[in-house]
Amino acid sequence: MNSSARYKLGEILIRLGVLTDDKLAKALEMQSQQDPLERFPIGRILLEEGFIEPNDLIQAIKIQTGQAELPE
Repeated sequence: MNSSARYKLGEILIRLGVLTDDKLAKALEMQSQQDPLERFPIGRILLEEGFIEPNDLIQAIKIQTGQAELPE
C-alpha cells in the first residue's frame, strides 16, 4: 500500500502547495454546516469555491489512491 493513503484529500492538496490551511478550514466549516445526509465531498466544495483547480483534485485523488506518489 502506498504511504500516501494515510493522508486525507485536504492534507495532500496542502502538501502539493495548491491549497492553504485557511481555505481548507473554511471548506470544512462549510461542509459541517450541510445536512449530513446531503453533505458534499470536500473536493466538490473546494472546486465550487474556486480554492483549487480540477487538475489539482485529480492529482490529489491519484495520490490518495496510490496511482501517483506524493512529492517530497
